[in-house]
Amino acid sequence: MIDRIVPPALRFWLLFLLIFLVLGYGILPSIGFGAIAGLSAGILRAWWITPGGEPTNLELPAPIRQFSRQLRQNPSGFPSLFRRPERRYPGPRR
Repeated sequence: MIDRIVPPALRFWLLFLLIFLVLGYGILPSIGFGAIAGLSAGILRAWWITPGGEPTNLELPAPIRQFSRQLRQNPSGFPSLFRRPERRYPGPRR
């Protein structure tokens, strides 16, 4: 994976280094910001070109399955935790 990250990261680092210098930043901040941006761009590019995809069958742990089953059976149960209880006959306002 490192061989997919480092070469593009160096290219992006030089690109961002030049961009920051053109924008008027000093040499040390340009080197630092360019290195951070280059490493980030290199990691993103490596992730983008790596083959893979979404797993087709995903087995959830038992507590999560049980919780999702409870939510499906009583969909208004969870949001009702955050609502105020309704009073049937509200008292007068003071």
